[in-house]
Amino acid sequence: MMSSGGGAGGPGGGMGPGVGGGGDGRHDDEAALTEFLSTLMDYTPTIPDELVEHYLGRSGFQCPDLRLTRLVAVATQKFLSDIASDSLHLLKSQESRELFRRRCLKA
Repeated sequence: MMSSGGGAGGPGGGMGPGVGGGGDGRHDDEAALTEFLSTLMDYTPTIPDELVEHYLGRSGFQCPDLRLTRLVAVATQKFLSDIASDSLHLLKSQESRELFRRRCLKA
């Protein structure tokens, strides 16, 4: 977050008093993040944790926190799902154009 005062912020990484609506918003964000990370432990992603840990390790990233591994797995799953969805949409649009073109040639 950037403050309008142009200051660099302190070690808390936040804004000074009176800037950005006070400390309640930050506390709410941290609580929401903590809750989200705890729900990751209950969720079993499509991509196994071992596979994610293998590729994270190959890239030089080592983290003992399983929640972070699950977060990467969920993000990867979303990325692959978006690619598959976009590919299906493209295929359907190409097929409909081809059918339209064939119908126009027959007429």
